[in-house]
Amino acid sequence: MAGLKRFVLGSIATFPPTAAASTSGHTAPISVGTGVSAIWILANISYAGMRAQGSQSYGWRTVAFIFGFPGTLVSLLVVPAGGERAYGIDLPRRKF
Repeated sequence: MAGLKRFVLGSIATFPPTAAASTSGHTAPISVGTGVSAIWILANISYAGMRAQGSQSYGWRTVAFIFGFPGTLVSLLVVPAGGERAYGIDLPRRKF
């Protein structure tokens, strides 16, 4: 019995506490980060496209900027307004 006790205590001491906690049988709740990430990505793409095409819809550009921040800040600095090109992709010309 003393050998088993020594084995258990020795094996616990060799594993980090996080590994022991993760194998305790309890599962973490599932996060809902996928939907938030999708909104963030779509807002970034929308903002870059609207900026590259020189969209006059400043309300939607502001909404996309807020939901895509801080990625849209990079788009603000990199994508020229009305340049018809965003991140190396030629966008279709707008029909007026």
